[in-house]
Amino acid sequence: MDNSLNQNTLFIDFDSTFVKVETIDELAKLSLKNDPDADTKISMILEITNQAMSGEISFPVALEKRLKILSLSKDDIRKATNDISNMVSDSFIKNKEFIASNSDSIWIVSGGFKEVISPIVSEFGIAENHILANSFIYSKNQVIGCDRNNDLFKNKGKIKAINNLNLDNDIIIMGDGFTDYEVYSEGVAKAFICYTENITRKSIVEKSSYTANSFNEAIDILNQF
Repeated sequence: MDNSLNQNTLFIDFDSTFVKVETIDELAKLSLKNDPDADTKISMILEITNQAMSGEISFPVALEKRLKILSLSKDDIRKATNDISNMVSDSFIKNKEFIASNSDSIWIVSGGFKEVISPIVSEFGIAENHILANSFIYSKNQVIGCDRNNDLFKNKGKIKAINNLNLDNDIIIMGDGFTDYEVYSEGVAKAFICYTENITRKSIVEKSSYTANSFNEAIDILNQF
């Protein structure tokens, strides 16, 4: 197995790719655990997540809808980060050394939240300045929204955020959802790897030239470029 990215830059989605879960779903479970309507609200959030991942609704609309359902505190975010740190995808853990040794060529691009992502991926050698993600806005200890000026909050945010880096290397993007595929379909990346270790979205698989069920399979695909 080659131990480099062959001068390519790899962008990896976080939710359901780098980790087994969707961050906002885990935040919902924590923040709603004492809410009598918790089951209904969690079901609503899961449905919105699936609509966004399948491209049925835009990401900013989905994020706003989900945050409105929740009442998040800094403590919720801290606890969720701790929980999610134990849910890194199995094959990513097995390839921790590869990721760390290639971390200069690896970025995380996510509609999730930098506060959660950064401490988890730092264990794999990925620096905070290689994370493109949303950021919460707080009032005291409560989340009151997201930074609307952040590229990742906007429609086609992954495309905008990657374009703004003005990278010279060829870009490959890997993820499970429509917003990842879109980076390729709009010409920003030369290839898209549909990642299916944790979830298989049929509508995305059908659009994809490459599918990886593990990070090992992803490395084999990367070696083709």
